[in-house]
Amino acid sequence: MNDTHAEVESVPFVEHPALDLYGKIVRELAGHIDEENMELIGETSRKLTQSWPEDSLGWKMLGIFSGITDDIDQAKLAFRNYVSLMISQGKIKEAQTALINFYHSRQETEDLQLKTIIRQELGQLFTAMKWNDGVESQLHEQGILWARLEHDAKQLSYLLEKGFNKPNLKGAQKELMKLYNLSHSLVDHDNPIQWVKTNLADNKYVSANFNQILHYHNCAPFPDGALNTELDWHKIEDDFITKDVPLVCIDGFLSDDALMQMQEFCLSSTIWKRQYPDAYFAATIDGGFVSDLHLKITHELNNFLPLILGPLQLVNSVAFKIHPSCGAGQGLHADSACVGINLWTTPDDANLDSESGGVLIYDVLKPDDWVSTNSSEIAQTYLEGVNYNTTRIPYQCNRAVLFNPSLFHKPEKIKFKTDYENWRTNITFFYDKPILSPQP
Repeated sequence: MNDTHAEVESVPFVEHPALDLYGKIVRELAGHIDEENMELIGETSRKLTQSWPEDSLGWKMLGIFSGITDDIDQAKLAFRNYVSLMISQGKIKEAQTALINFYHSRQETEDLQLKTIIRQELGQLFTAMKWNDGVESQLHEQGILWARLEHDAKQLSYLLEKGFNKPNLKGAQKELMKLYNLSHSLVDHDNPIQWVKTNLADNKYVSANFNQILHYHNCAPFPDGALNTELDWHKIEDDFITKDVPLVCIDGFLSDDALMQMQEFCLSSTIWKRQYPDAYFAATIDGGFVSDLHLKITHELNNFLPLILGPLQLVNSVAFKIHPSCGAGQGLHADSACVGINLWTTPDDANLDSESGGVLIYDVLKPDDWVSTNSSEIAQTYLEGVNYNTTRIPYQCNRAVLFNPSLFHKPEKIKFKTDYENWRTNITFFYDKPILSPQP
């Protein structure tokens, strides 16, 4: 160990070829990280980032070193720089593999903040990969959905008003607002389902807003927990298990502090990258919809509902925002999961009609051969051929619906206030049976 350390110190940080030697040593040490070589890894990584800031190796190793030594701020900076460099070099899959491997190496620990940082950077990589693979090519062909343009322009304005005066936010907000204001004379303001033509490739600021995550809200720690501990979770679990139709309404799902943090995360985080023709937007866990709050919620749910969630695993967490003028968002559908927890987070005073804004759940499971891409019209036709009962769950902020999402269900039409903070937002956690690896 001492000989290796002396050899490293003898290499001056003046010529880039020295990077090969440092890289070799760091890669060798990375396979057996322990207290004896942690100091060397940290020292080597810092020198790499200082001497060659445009080289990704040093940033990756500094992120790993910082994560293991609980320097969360340094880990966040290092992994962000590493991911940005790997995207610019077209090495997205390589970066994904590196982050996933490190994430799994920390699975048994409780360092939620570090896990959150890694998942968020994986979301950045996922977004970039989808863009490069042409999934978002419709934006070049069709332009930007009017509702999406309005949302993103207002979200960046919201961030700037709160004091997040980052250069990347200012540039994107200026160009989005210019395009938004120009489009006012071109569209019917009462119809958000219209496309605004623009060439994203010619405007780096507008393009960046669509294929990069510009801002994350950093959730504060939750020493008292994220879920409402005053609820009778044993009764909730028993009701769900014993009912013929597994469906339980949980009011006051999150603690007051956790609810405010979740609301701010959804308002501030620029993760709403999926746009749909029905004028609603989605953010998914693989696209960056994750924070230490999300991880704490799922951790506590496993503890509070062990008989329900113990045999299952979290397969996705997705959030939807709906434009106030769009109607309902998703149509009639059924999801592929055993258990779903659907949570509403927009304040009650945003809802202008107490008789709308909730969800209708039918006591009919999707058939085994059901295809997830089936339209709501196909779903409606299927329901008309069977007998069913309907349960209506009215909208209420911080109300969660625990149910089997394989049951057909659809959101009601909405009538919410139109300012940005009051767009209706709902979050769903999906659980399903673990996928078992084939036996050798």
